[in-house]
Amino acid sequence: MKSLFQLIPLTLSSLLLLGQGVIAAPVVRQLSQSQAQGLAGNGAQVTVWAGSGTNIDFTRTGERIQRAWVDDPSRVVVDFDAPLCSDGGGNCTGGASFIHLRRVTGIHFPNLPQTPSTLLTVITRSPQNSAPRQYLFQVTYGSGAPQYAALAITPDSHILDGVRINGDRTANWNDIERGLQRAIAQQIITRDSPVVMRVQTFLTHVRNGTPLEQASQQAGVPLTLLTRLAEIGYPITTSSSAE
Repeated sequence: MKSLFQLIPLTLSSLLLLGQGVIAAPVVRQLSQSQAQGLAGNGAQVTVWAGSGTNIDFTRTGERIQRAWVDDPSRVVVDFDAPLCSDGGGNCTGGASFIHLRRVTGIHFPNLPQTPSTLLTVITRSPQNSAPRQYLFQVTYGSGAPQYAALAITPDSHILDGVRINGDRTANWNDIERGLQRAIAQQIITRDSPVVMRVQTFLTHVRNGTPLEQASQQAGVPLTLLTRLAEIGYPITTSSSAE
């Protein structure tokens, strides 16, 4: 019977090749709830480019948007995919789950100074939680080609939302950390490998609330490598929980 490492080859040379690969800018970036609420990391920032709107997506959290306002409406307008939730009692089963930001020019409001950035405040409610949540986004105005088209707000427990392990479980950074330690223990990679340092840098970023794609870019680690490490870390999770 083949071992796990024969089924999932992860040699030092392949890791280095993956780590040195070019990572394309993602269409959708992820942002944890804690960071979007200003509770972790460096807060939330969303960029809007001329000729290309940016969406903020709350579908992963199951929340509905109750209110939203932007402090300087002279350069960006706010739209929604549905009417806002108007029930203040927390029973928000319908309503909008997307915000669309669009760059505009030529609008002037008397006594309202223009600024290089502005603040977008969003109030949401969830069917599972009657207490409202406040999200704060620093809106900036980009130049050149857009770097992304949407910002997806993800639950704090699903930082790697969308990366499935064995088809029935969503991976998280704990799986990646366990996978890295197991690869080192089995001498698949050496402890002083540059790949190890990159993955550890990635883990530091995501713990501080940095979105997945942004953390992988900053650390120079491709998502394919992170998925492979999560696959290696997953069996340890199941065996330890069964004891």
